[in-house]
Formats: sequence, C-alpha cells, structure tokens
Amino acid sequence: MRLFFRVTRLILAGLLLAGGSHLKAQAPTAKVDPFMGVTGRGNTVIGPQLPWGSISPSPDTPEGGSDGYNPQKRIRGFSQLHVTGTGSYGKYGQFLLSPQIGLNPAETGHDSDKADETAGVAQYRVRLKSYDIFCELTPTAHAALYRFTFPRSTNAYVLLDLAHNIPGNLFRAGLVEEGAVFVDPTNHIIRGWGNYWGGWSAEAVRLYFACRYSASGTAFGTWKNSSLTPGVATQTGERRRDGIGAYVRFATTTNQPVLFKIAVSFTSMDRAQEFLDREIPDWDYDKVRDQALAIWNEQLGKIQLEGATPDEQTIFYTSLYNTMRMPKDRTGDNPAWSSSEPYWDDHYCVWDTWKTLFPLDVLLHESMVRDNVRAFIDRYRHNGEVQDAFIGGNDRYYKWTGENNPEWLGNQGGDDVDNIIADACAKDVAGVDWNAAYDLIKHDADTARAPSYRAENRGWVPYRKFQFGLYCSRSLEFSYNDYCAALMARKLGHSEDATTYRQRSRNWEQLWNPATESDGFKGFITPRWLDGNWLAYNPKDDRPATSPGGVDRSFYEGSSWVYSYFIPHDFARLITLSGGAEAYCTRLQHALQAELIDFSNEPSFLTPYSFIYAGRPDLCSLWVRKNAASYTRTGFPGDEDGGAMSAWYVFAALGFFPNAGQDIYLLNGPMYPKATLTMENGRQIVIEGVNAGPENIYVQSLTVNGKPWPRAWLRHGDLKEGATLRFVMGPQPSDWGRQEVPPSASTE
Repeated sequence: MRLFFRVTRLILAGLLLAGGSHLKAQAPTAKVDPFMGVTGRGNTVIGPQLPWGSISPSPDTPEGGSDGYNPQKRIRGFSQLHVTGTGSYGKYGQFLLSPQIGLNPAETGHDSDKADETAGVAQYRVRLKSYDIFCELTPTAHAALYRFTFPRSTNAYVLLDLAHNIPGNLFRAGLVEEGAVFVDPTNHIIRGWGNYWGGWSAEAVRLYFACRYSASGTAFGTWKNSSLTPGVATQTGERRRDGIGAYVRFATTTNQPVLFKIAVSFTSMDRAQEFLDREIPDWDYDKVRDQALAIWNEQLGKIQLEGATPDEQTIFYTSLYNTMRMPKDRTGDNPAWSSSEPYWDDHYCVWDTWKTLFPLDVLLHESMVRDNVRAFIDRYRHNGEVQDAFIGGNDRYYKWTGENNPEWLGNQGGDDVDNIIADACAKDVAGVDWNAAYDLIKHDADTARAPSYRAENRGWVPYRKFQFGLYCSRSLEFSYNDYCAALMARKLGHSEDATTYRQRSRNWEQLWNPATESDGFKGFITPRWLDGNWLAYNPKDDRPATSPGGVDRSFYEGSSWVYSYFIPHDFARLITLSGGAEAYCTRLQHALQAELIDFSNEPSFLTPYSFIYAGRPDLCSLWVRKNAASYTRTGFPGDEDGGAMSAWYVFAALGFFPNAGQDIYLLNGPMYPKATLTMENGRQIVIEGVNAGPENIYVQSLTVNGKPWPRAWLRHGDLKEGATLRFVMGPQPSDWGRQEVPPSASTE
C-alpha cells in the first residue's frame, strides 16, 4: 500500500488547502494538536510524519522519555526515527542534526533553549534561542527536509551526530557498536551508517542515511569522541559507544536559510539516497509541507464530524491522527530478506493494538490491515515466528537491563498476532491467502503457546510452569487466542482443529477460584499449582507473596481485579460464575468506582462494554463516557501506545466498539450529533446522535437503515456495505438493548 504518492488525491486535497482561509480553517489537519500527549500523559512524538511513514523527524531533549522529547528541557537537536506513544524503554533517535553558532560536538553541547515553538501534522517549527536559529522540518515517507534560518554569522554550523540515540540518553542501555560517516563537500552530500543496540527489542539494528545540503560550506570536517578533525571526510567508530559525526560550516547573512534533507534506510546508504532524491528532488520546502498536509487531510477526512465543539474536535482528530503513526510501512526496505510482499515494522506492540487499532483500520483502511496480515505471513515464512513486538526488523523482545543482563520476556501476553489475523478473516478482508494465514495460526496454537498450556490440552498455565512467567494473564490470553483460532478454523473448514481449540479455550475456568475473596466479593482468576492446589493470593496484587516479581508474576500490568474481566469470548460464563447478571453488574460497578479497573491500560479496554453481555447497555454508556472524559487537550489516560489508546477514543466517541477477533460490535451511543465514516470501498457509515451531548449519554432507541434495532450489538456484515445508524440519546437510562445479549462461546 502506498498512500504517500497518490498524486491525483494529493492535487484534490491541495486544492482544498488552497481554497481560502475559511476552507483552511475547516481542514481536519487544523484540528490536530500534536502537543496532546506531550504536555500531558501519552509519550507521543511531537514531530510530524506521514501516515505510517518510515521516519518521524522530531526534536530530542535530555530526559526525553521513550519519545525522546521533554517539553521542559532544552533541545539537543533533531533526529529522524522515533516510536510514538510508547512506555518503558525507548528506541531509535538516530542521525541527529544540530544547527549551532560555533561548534560543540559533545552530547550535551547540542542543547539550546527554545522559543516560538509550533507543531502540526506536516511541520514542526522552533527557534533555538541560544543561537537565534529558526528551525523548520517537514517529512516525506522516508526523508525529511529541514530549513535552518541563521542569523548573520561566519561561524554557522550544522552538525550530524551518528552516535546519539534515545535509549542511551534514558537508561544507558542504548549504544552504537560501530559506524562510519562520509562527507562529499563537492556535491554537498553526507552519508553514513551505524549499528545500534538497546531499548525495546534490544537486538542490533543497522541504519543508513544520506543527506544533502543546499549551500556551499566554508569548511567541513568530521569528529570522534568530541575531537574535531577539520577537512577529514571520513570517520569510523570501531568500539562500542564511540561518538562520531560530521559537520559543515557556513557563512550566513541575516535570516539566511540553509536547507538540509536527509533520508534513512534499513538496507543501504544507496537506498537512502534513492529515497532522498525521489521523495525530495528539489529544495522547495513549502511544496513538501503542502504535500504532507494534503495526504493528512485525505486520511483524516475519512471521518467527518458535525456538531462537536472545538475541544471535542481537537481531541477526536488528534486521536485519529495518532492511529496512523504506527506501525511503519517499510515495504521495499526489508533488511533481513528479499520479498515482494509488504513489509511493516515497528509494532510496539500488537499486545496494545489488536483490540482497537487494527479493527478501526478494517473500517477505514482495509488495505493497511491486508498488507500487515500479509507481512505477518511473510515474517512467519522467513523467521518461523511472529512475536508481538517487532521493532527495527527484530522479531522478539527482552527487557534490556544492561549489556550483560537481559531478562527474557517473549510476548507480553499471548500470541496476539493471531487475534489480528482472525479479526481480518472474520470480517472478510480481501487480498489475503487465508490458507497461508491459517498455517501461522495453527503453528501458534500447536507449537508456540506455553508447553504447559498445551500439555494434554490443559488450557491454563500452572504456577511457575512457563519460563516467561505471567501465568494467569497468559492463560487468559492464550485462551482467547485459541477461541480466535477456532473461529478461523471453522470458517476455513478445519473442523477437527476448530473443536480442539474451542474446547481448550474454555479451560480458563480452571483458574477461577470461587473461594478467593476481595472487598466482599468471591470468585477470581487465581494462580494455581500443577497439582490443582491454589496459592494464597490477594486479587489486588499482580502476584502472590511467594513471587519476587520480574516475569515471576501471575498477571502482566494488572491484577486479578483487572484480568478477571478479560474473557472476551465467554462473558456469559463469566457472568454465571459471578452469580448472575445483577451480581455481575454490582461487582463491576464496585470495581470501577473503587478504581480497581485500570482504564489507562489495554487489558481493560473492553471491560465497560461487558455490561452489554449482562443486559445493561446503560451502564456501558455511563462508564465509557467516564473514561472518555479522561482524554483531554493535554493528554491521554496513560501511555498512548502507538495508536491503541487513540483508537479506543475514536470508537467510544462514535458510539460502537469491536470485540476484536470476532465480527461483533458493542453499542454505547455516540457523543456527537453526526459522524460520517468513509470506508476504503467508498461506502459510508453514517452515525446520527439525536440529542447527543454531555448530558444525553444513554441510548433511548436505535434504527439501522431505518429499521428498529433493539439489540445493543451488531455484526460487521451490518456495516461493511455502508449503513445509517440513528441513535436517539437521552439523560436517563432506558430499557433499550437489555433483552437480547451478544453471543458467547458457552451460549452459541
């Protein structure tokens, strides 16, 4: 898929941008605020990029977090690769450009105070106060164009730092192992490469760049470990943490711009230069910026809101923007093998994105989902596995705690790539070899799941019987993986597999201890020994007292209060075990009111929607609105997580939510009077919210294509050819949607 170069659409969108100030004000890009998630919680990258673009140029600072940028700190320079919205360990930050008056190659010597900072989807601008240099940057798919406007000086420099990287700034875990930089002053070219370790998915990633500058320099040179070598065109680093780079000096008049364009490749310097010369053939900064604006207006315009307030539009469109920043489309730049198949990188990670991001793209960008599924298949063919974190071409993850002390974790949860594939299959995404996809699904089900989970089709992981730990949460995730595999097997005619996986998917119940008690409620997912005995355990903790932590925990990023509601395939059975619908709702209401459910993290994304399975869509609407209120102009409830958190908000605001892996959508009612989604097939989903507003949060009635719809759920088939959903909203709960609950594994 190549959204970046659809010239006809670019022209049409560009005409919209050029059509006058009124049209510009209405453009979706004008409603995006990249500071959301930067000034508040989220860890989003402030710099611009194209939808799913390979690079994301952005400023870096000291103490920048996983996104590299702390708005309270001085700017160190501008690097070309980032991951957005992620927590924990960062990644990338390579090929830092630092404009300076005078020259200081030391890592902290790049820093400058700032002023006049603005950010948008197509450019970032800031004044470096320490030098009075005004900096602007704008992206293409693999490259970025910088415009540095200098004051009058005979001592204006642009320095390129090859060793800089984000994990190294934060955890002293990132490092450059080796690299080289080459300057061609005659042709105004700088090229180079580096081999980098550390950060999330810490195995080495080799990166290449090519850079051109617009003006003739008065001097050039390279440097190594802060020692300058004027006039020397080549510099190499052979030892770990060698700092190397290049620089060019310019004599500038007042307000003279010097332009730099730089491209990054994962395969070679020549490929980087191909990207550079193809995507930015000249020095027209405004043209590159306007092309980026046109691309974003096309994509953001796939959802049109009516009746939303300016703040609501900003939160919505900024969230929608963030759903198209990761993963990265690096088709044609695969460093590991040659293939004509799509290649998508920087899944950071699908444990976050399978629940919301990919189901949203099924509706808006079906070809993106198609190409990611094909990329998963291709990775399986060549790697023999598809882990949930795939960053910089590395198909595994470990927590990097030092050069000689890696702590292996494997997948964070289950084999959640399976859920993305099953979701796409259930919704009939076109253009995928589903038999080849099923080979991957079957491999995971029969080989990749924890051996103790698969043994005799046990269907749960006994305490301390899996080297990667997280025994209970993994059991629940494996269980849902199996259910998704069973649905796909049944659809493709593999009836024996379907029966096996479906039966195994119901054994999560073996971890339900009816005697475990907390806050006056009994019955929780509880760690259990292989012999069947239960461990003493407090459901508010992530592990029993006998576990020291690390991976020797029972739950990942949550407690049993969180995970005892993660049964996406069989809420009916969970409700029965909880004492029936009324008792279930009482208990879940308590959990939400006591803040035992963590809305800032992915395991709880579906939890408020489970009220619908208990016949209480009104409580679903109430708690979805309460969570949505934690999205503000400054930030998100927690780490934005590469589009996962943003996609949750987009669905919640529109009024329906996927039970991902199945073809079911659960209905909470819209926040706005009207929203129109244009799918990739050209069909439209029109969502009307009669009386919708901050007080009118409860659905009173619904019609679908003019026909009364008494259920608080529908199927993908009800939407995929286009539909009009007309909700009537009100301030008080109604009886709508209470009678016919969605199907569950135990009731089908």
